[in-house]
Amino acid sequence: MKASEVIRIIVFSLIGALAMFWLQPLIYRSRWTGFILTDVRLEPWLSNFYMTGATVVFAVSFVCTIIWYVLAAKAQIRDGKDAERWVLIWWVLLFPPVLSICVAIGFFRGTDQALLSLTTFFLINILFLYWLTTATSSPGALKFVPPGAFLVRRLFRD
Repeated sequence: MKASEVIRIIVFSLIGALAMFWLQPLIYRSRWTGFILTDVRLEPWLSNFYMTGATVVFAVSFVCTIIWYVLAAKAQIRDGKDAERWVLIWWVLLFPPVLSICVAIGFFRGTDQALLSLTTFFLINILFLYWLTTATSSPGALKFVPPGAFLVRRLFRD
């Protein structure tokens, strides 16, 4: 385990948490076009529905990222075929965060007006919390397993 990989996981998770729990509610409060909810009172909806759903999506995405990192750090890779098998594991670990969106929207939507914006926000959150974090922080021989990891790691000069 490299310190830089762990630091990236922490930093990207903190940025993701900031976006989910501060920026996105701020966008709803600002009443930008497409984020106006007229059939619910905004503050109770944010505290009772949005925050609960966002917490579910955040927690599941973060846990799957940590599981991926721990499994990848312990992986015994001997050749390219071993690394190819890990692509499936990466995709399987993406399934719970996607499923968490369905749970969050199904149980914590509160209003149909929020359906599109919640789905969009939660998908962006998963891209940031799971994909970007694993693409930049996957250890060793599995560092290029997440889709787009080669390009992302070039940006980080890793």
